[in-house]
Amino acid sequence: MIVKTGSTPYKLFGLEALKRRLPPSRSKEIDFDEKIRIANAGINGEKVLEAIFNKYKLTFDHAIYHGMNLRSTGKFQVDNLFLSRQGVFILEVKNIKGRIRFSEETNQMIRTLDTGQVDAFECPSVQLERNRYLLEDWFHSRNFSIPIHTAVVFPNPRQLVENTRPHLNILFPNEVPTMLRKRDSNPPVIDLKTFRRVANELLDAHKDYNPFPICKSYQIKPDEIRSGVQCEKCGSLGMQRIVKGWGCNTCRHISKTAHIQAITDWFMLVSETMNNSECREFLHIPNNYTASRLLGELPLEADGVNRGRFYRFPLERMR
Repeated sequence: MIVKTGSTPYKLFGLEALKRRLPPSRSKEIDFDEKIRIANAGINGEKVLEAIFNKYKLTFDHAIYHGMNLRSTGKFQVDNLFLSRQGVFILEVKNIKGRIRFSEETNQMIRTLDTGQVDAFECPSVQLERNRYLLEDWFHSRNFSIPIHTAVVFPNPRQLVENTRPHLNILFPNEVPTMLRKRDSNPPVIDLKTFRRVANELLDAHKDYNPFPICKSYQIKPDEIRSGVQCEKCGSLGMQRIVKGWGCNTCRHISKTAHIQAITDWFMLVSETMNNSECREFLHIPNNYTASRLLGELPLEADGVNRGRFYRFPLERMR
């Protein structure tokens, strides 16, 4: 049973907004195209494994969690967590192109592309071991004693892996259900009541990862962010407020809702709060009343009164 589907890719939304709002030269300097490509590859890889669990129905008691964010002695993220009465499996997905080789001297995974380009990444065994320790701490704090197993999953069955690494379990998507069925033949380590309790507590403990405001992660100053309402049609910044909504001076497109993305961009990039003055300055509108009305129409959380009033954007509504 899939208890939790994949998380909303908030970081990807933030990267795309940052690319739109930074001057082209600055955006190229940070190479957001590559960061967005990597984020999309991760999301697509996780979808492959989620599709496998939807396709293959397991008949024994189990709970599947995609995109888990937990905290024990430290915060940690788990791509896929599989719970059964026989134990827990942490499955980390690595959607990487090229030939893969594991270094025998360092904790590195070496990727070689057809072009000859060679890149080094942290070996998945390091991440898996770190997550296993933190999940053990999570269980220990709740008086659960459950064995934890780990594996890295390469979503492309044609992925060429040149060598293996001791104690690193490597799987391809269609191998996952078979491996889990074999584990089910082992004696249970927890009773059904405990299984259900663990399943519920895991779900309750998850908190969506909040990367905002994302400028802090890349040490970008707020004044580097280009302000203005962006045209949905041609991408130009600086739409003008008109009676019917917003008008683009570049392509003459008219929109009633273009300000929504601009306000969302502010919360993703600049600050977790916005007041009337900041709204007017960022959207290039001179009127206090208009700014208050636009903010009031959105699903924002308001706090304070009069000039001290400010707004927050709940993460779960930032889609």
